[in-house]
Amino acid sequence: MPTAIPTAEPRLSPRQVARFLWLCVRVRYLRRRMERASLRASRLGFERTGGRFVYFARLWLECHAEAAELLRCEEPPDVAEVRRLFDGRHTVR
Repeated sequence: MPTAIPTAEPRLSPRQVARFLWLCVRVRYLRRRMERASLRASRLGFERTGGRFVYFARLWLECHAEAAELLRCEEPPDVAEVRRLFDGRHTVR
């Protein structure tokens, strides 16, 4: 017989809720920007315009990381896949 007393999930403070909502709005905005940058890159070539896509993708990943930290949970599978792609990418300068 289990002896642990079930407890409620930790609640977010009003400030954390506001921050989470802001992150949700920002994730949607950045996703739209990435879609536009992707279309532009497919039209003009990734070598010329790929930097914008990478920039917005990094911001998108940062927002997801902060949201996961606020909620104390794992990132969604699609975000984890993109993060693996970015972590595995080596930049040569």
